[in-house]
Amino acid sequence: MSWFKHWSEASIPWLEHAHRAARTLRRDVAHASPQQIRQAIELASRLNPGPWGGEFQRVKEDSWQGAVVTWKERDEGTLVWIHGGAFAFGSPQVYRAAAVHLARASRCKVVLPSYRLAPEHMHPAAHDDVLRAVRHWSTQGGKMVLIGDSAGGNLALAAVAQMTADQEGGVEALAGVALLSPWCDLRTNSASVAINAVAHSPFDHQDAEEYAAQYLGSHDRSSADVSPVLGSYKGWPEMYLEYAEDEFLAPDVVELSRKLRQDRVSFTVRTEPQAVHGWQLLPDFLPESKRSISALASWTRAQLGLPPLT
Repeated sequence: MSWFKHWSEASIPWLEHAHRAARTLRRDVAHASPQQIRQAIELASRLNPGPWGGEFQRVKEDSWQGAVVTWKERDEGTLVWIHGGAFAFGSPQVYRAAAVHLARASRCKVVLPSYRLAPEHMHPAAHDDVLRAVRHWSTQGGKMVLIGDSAGGNLALAAVAQMTADQEGGVEALAGVALLSPWCDLRTNSASVAINAVAHSPFDHQDAEEYAAQYLGSHDRSSADVSPVLGSYKGWPEMYLEYAEDEFLAPDVVELSRKLRQDRVSFTVRTEPQAVHGWQLLPDFLPESKRSISALASWTRAQLGLPPLT
């Protein structure tokens, strides 16, 4: 596998050691609970509200909860971004800065649904909440692009699959589906778990097992609703896949791209040779994140039929 050969040749030893030390500190020394990690991430996110001109409006309705992000009141289209966080972390607040950057780059509003988190809320709580939110926005008129990263990519895929299968409709409102390093295979024998590429990953196969178990409990991991790499994509809208070639989840995303090709789905792939999982959230600090936001903004505008920005 050429991408794995690239990873092994390009691996940076000191970074791999740093991530290994961080995993050991978190699990074996600090014994941090999901709730403690969640609180630390939330507090850190408040230090960076994103670029000037960003508007962050919280929403709590019967049909969905979360936030709507705009930049200087620009609203040329709708991007619905399902946040990641191993089903246990993340929130609209955590994604605020990245969403403002994307809103500025795309001139579209970015919708950030919230959903119930594990371990307090197990499957199918997050799936149900995300499906409800996506259904809501699919009925607001006009086209939308659905985005999901990491576990949010899993939830986004499940929502589209459910909308495609049932009779309630809404999938016709999707102009495209963008997946950023999606966690699309929760099985214990997934390709990512088997290879366990952790040079640039803050988590490894042990974390994948722990967080999958916290959310799924006894639910069948071979079910396509939680391991969407096993699902069918025939008739799906155009898709966008982005991942780092050396990150933990890369092998599963490669498998997903093969599935899309097999099901004759039109899709675009963008990769970074080296990047830490979740790099897209830090455009204020990482050049690779700036590149990702710019590329995603251009792709979403094209899918929505909007002219390129100069």
